[in-house]
Amino acid sequence: MMSEASASPAQKTILVVEDSDEIRELLGFVLEAEGYGVVALEDGRDVVETAREQQPVLITLDLALPGKDGWAIVRELQDDEKTRDIPILVISAYTRELDAPLRRRVARVISKPFYITQVVSEVEEILTGGPAPS
Repeated sequence: MMSEASASPAQKTILVVEDSDEIRELLGFVLEAEGYGVVALEDGRDVVETAREQQPVLITLDLALPGKDGWAIVRELQDDEKTRDIPILVISAYTRELDAPLRRRVARVISKPFYITQVVSEVEEILTGGPAPS
């Protein structure tokens, strides 16, 4: 089950940052079924600190969040030497607002609404170094 507690060191942890309870729970359920540990946050305030502590293998990030928006979070994560190498998968209804410089800072972008199979596929490709979709 999703938690804010530490996952076991052998388990690959994904940080899910999403303010919608339904989407956060869906992503957590599916990613856990795929064998990942999940740490979930519903707002942007503690994302950078949590990423520094947990060192997840990936962060899924909504852009429109209470507390601190996703654009600021991407910049902070990329500017921090402890978190800059963690890939970020943006999952948001606001992907059209991502400018080119910010888009280059994230691994992949998925627009809402999305298919959960697309999320699983993108996560696997990011973590295995698979090709980006054309």
